[in-house]
Amino acid sequence: MTDPLVLSDKKMMPHIDPRIKILNTFAQTFLLFAVKSNLGIIINLCFMALILAYFRKFLYVKRLLQYGFCLFLFMVLLGFLGSIGKFFGLTAYILFKFSPVLGNYYLMTKTVSISQFISALEKMKLPKSITITLGVTLRFIPTIAEEIQTIKQSMKIRNVSLSIKNILTKPITMLEYMLVPLMMRFVKISEELAASAIVRGIEKPGLRTSLIELKMTWKDLIYLIVLVIFSGVMCFFESQA
Repeated sequence: MTDPLVLSDKKMMPHIDPRIKILNTFAQTFLLFAVKSNLGIIINLCFMALILAYFRKFLYVKRLLQYGFCLFLFMVLLGFLGSIGKFFGLTAYILFKFSPVLGNYYLMTKTVSISQFISALEKMKLPKSITITLGVTLRFIPTIAEEIQTIKQSMKIRNVSLSIKNILTKPITMLEYMLVPLMMRFVKISEELAASAIVRGIEKPGLRTSLIELKMTWKDLIYLIVLVIFSGVMCFFESQA
């Protein structure tokens, strides 16, 4: 059965080699530590939003910009509260600093299928242990969000809402309602993913064949050049800040 994301990639999204997107992940990891100013983070956030817009993921562009700019406004408001505001502002700054990484998460999970990702890692000649670990991780992370939504719906059926009021007044109860079923689901999902990996023959020794043909094109080269130039400009911008 063909992966729906592969079909979507062929019919709707511009095709960019998954290896270039993996390099984008490395670049964002580097910029996470190199970029420290608020303006630099906003520029990097807008850059990731433009990349998502290029892949026509406009819903995630909206979510990313809302997340980043709401945190920025929250930081500005906390700046008027003195020492208490600085304490909570540090937490808001850390979350704000990671906002471009959220954009990269959307890029990797919404525009790259598991088959494409594993094929790209194998083309990069990475050890199989790393390939399997990263492939399972990419599949596992979106599942966590789905499971959390399922648990929240189950809590609503029992008239227990996951609200800020309940978290503050009944932290142990909320932790029990969320953490216990989530951990049980993690165990079940891990078993399902392991079984799926065996069925796919991911542990097969030697070179695996793939229906997905990865080949660099001029679009990949332009994407890579833009990524390198942007990373260099951001480093220069931060050094002058």
